[in-house]
Amino acid sequence: MPTSTRRRRWPWVVATAGVVGLAGYGALALSAGSKTPGDTVIGGVQVGGKTHAQALDALRNGLQDKAAATIPVRFGEESIQLDPAAAGLAVDYDKSLEGLTGATFNPVALYDRLTGSVDREPARLVDQARLAGAITAAARGLTDKPVDAKLTFVDGAATVTPGVDGQAADVPATGAAIEKGWLLTDTINGVLATTAPEVTTEEAEAAKSDVAAKVVAGPVIVKVGDESFEVAGDAIAPSVTFVPKDGALATEYDEKKLVAAVRKAGQEAKVLRKGKDATVTSADGNFKVVPSVDGLDVDSAAVMSAMPAAVLAADRTAVVPGKASPAKFTTAKAKASLPTGVISTFTTNFPYAPDRTHNITIAARALNGTYVAPGETFSLNAHLGQRTPEKGYRGAPVIYDGRLTKDYGGGISQVSTTLFNAIFFSGAQIDEYHPHSFYISRYPEGREATISWPDVDNRFTNTTDGGIFITTQVTANAITVTFQGKKTWDIEATKGPRVNVTKPGKITDDEKGCVPQSPADGFDVTVGRIFKQGGKVVKTQYLTTHYIPEDLVICTNP
Repeated sequence: MPTSTRRRRWPWVVATAGVVGLAGYGALALSAGSKTPGDTVIGGVQVGGKTHAQALDALRNGLQDKAAATIPVRFGEESIQLDPAAAGLAVDYDKSLEGLTGATFNPVALYDRLTGSVDREPARLVDQARLAGAITAAARGLTDKPVDAKLTFVDGAATVTPGVDGQAADVPATGAAIEKGWLLTDTINGVLATTAPEVTTEEAEAAKSDVAAKVVAGPVIVKVGDESFEVAGDAIAPSVTFVPKDGALATEYDEKKLVAAVRKAGQEAKVLRKGKDATVTSADGNFKVVPSVDGLDVDSAAVMSAMPAAVLAADRTAVVPGKASPAKFTTAKAKASLPTGVISTFTTNFPYAPDRTHNITIAARALNGTYVAPGETFSLNAHLGQRTPEKGYRGAPVIYDGRLTKDYGGGISQVSTTLFNAIFFSGAQIDEYHPHSFYISRYPEGREATISWPDVDNRFTNTTDGGIFITTQVTANAITVTFQGKKTWDIEATKGPRVNVTKPGKITDDEKGCVPQSPADGFDVTVGRIFKQGGKVVKTQYLTTHYIPEDLVICTNP
């Protein structure tokens, strides 16, 4: 009986032992599976043997500074810095621990949990659009734009300036490098891409051969009616430019320059000619008109149509129709503008000074007999030109920087002032005048005009109803300027009181060449020009002048 009893108990014992073993294995699986493998490193952070929550905290603490740090990205010798958050980069901490914790009944996996080693990269989140935008913005300073090849004429020869490749950050490739290297390497190498110019050196060389060389290959023959003349290639070249278009160089002609080159060549060959304005003279007191003469010109549109084609043609011939070039001031206009009487005259006096009187006489002689057509602008500087010894001018006192000194043409301001007053009382439009810096007592206050080459001018436009014929007369101590024309206005002058009066200073000068000065007050004054017609005031013009004090200058160098 005992033996039989033992036999019946054995299966229960075995079963009980099995249950106990399974229970222990399950407890081990639950216990070991809740922790990371003993040697687990993620992105350089040791998180082995920890629960999921512990490992998550350890990983955050270990990576948060690194994950927030600026990312250096090198492009050769240059570099940029990226803010990870702004660039759309972040660490996915949960995913980084995925599969490392949690219960497992797989004996192999359980063994790895107890004894294994894990070394993996942290999982990263990347916003591709933000990353691309951050790279583009930060690398903008690294961009070198490509430079197109150029074709120009230098001293009449076609010259090619080679094109230059550009470079810019390759955003997709650089973004991929950042995704791969972020949190794993100290420095990430960006990628630069080469960008070719729109116009390459080869394309510029082709344009040189196809067009530029032909421009200067020889003259172009221009036929105008039954006559012809040549325009040299060197004269055409300055009007030609080569501009990028659709990846090549297109030829463009500057209309103003090309037409001017054709006109100049035609006039030099006496095929083309400018219209000649009528002139008015009065040698014996009676006005005479020298008739105008029409000229011959070319049509600009026809030149622009014919010349570029002729440059490339085998016979290099351009047929351009001629057209009349009428004078601006025609015979009819001249006759209609003839003066009918004196419209203004003015006289200023001056002290005896041979050199000044000599200069005044030369300038007055040049001004005498000048005819200013209706609408024409007159410039005294342009009419007289630079005052030089070669023209007969002598050195005489002038005002410079508030002091008297000597220069060629000193005294011409006497002519300018007298002319200005003739302009003033004629009613013509005053365009430019400059009073002397300090007041000179022989001139009307506020109605005087100095002149200096080349910038200080006396200009007016003839806005009267007829032409203005200018005559001058110089005596030993006076100059008179008279305007003959068609009376348009009765002019009345007014003058206000002196205001803002300032006293002069005193200067003692030991320099050689010093010119002494007498003292005079500085002040402001306003003059009026009242325009009347038929006894009625039509308009009034006011001119205000500021005079500085004329300092007393005592010269001590004998």
